[in-house]
Amino acid sequence: MPMRSIHRCHRNLFACAMLVATLALGGCGSAATKLQPPTAGIQQLTVNSDGTWAVLVRFQNYSYDTGMHVYAIDASLSLNGSVIGQVAISPGLGIPQMDADVASVTLRPNAAGIAALAKAGHGAMQYELKGTLSVGKGDTGKPQPFKLDGKGYISPVPGVANIWR
Repeated sequence: MPMRSIHRCHRNLFACAMLVATLALGGCGSAATKLQPPTAGIQQLTVNSDGTWAVLVRFQNYSYDTGMHVYAIDASLSLNGSVIGQVAISPGLGIPQMDADVASVTLRPNAAGIAALAKAGHGAMQYELKGTLSVGKGDTGKPQPFKLDGKGYISPVPGVANIWR
């Protein structure tokens, strides 16, 4: 085979390889980002002087490549296994990727909630938020419902009355 033909064959092979690589990389850019299931938990619970509770809810975005907009949360709040009230707010939060933010809700606990708090005294309490968290991708994405089953513990803040974190 003449040298000129070999050189032309190599050029054609290189051009084909570049075309394949360009097409492959072009497909990567069009892949839609996926919103990872977010979570919500209790960051702080404060017993107000009028008997209501101020609950600071922490929303966590686990998506590494897209922000999320928190449209609403509708969940029952349990302390030490007793349902004490409903957390239902529409905070309208924009949360960047791999970040978190908080929103506050005031609720009037039922008798089971008051009893659970009194029984816990100065010890930790297990909480559970169970319901639905509605979030959208980015700042204006369509709301998507996610099942919420957030569990954790809150403990009294040392030296500060009526606050658990």
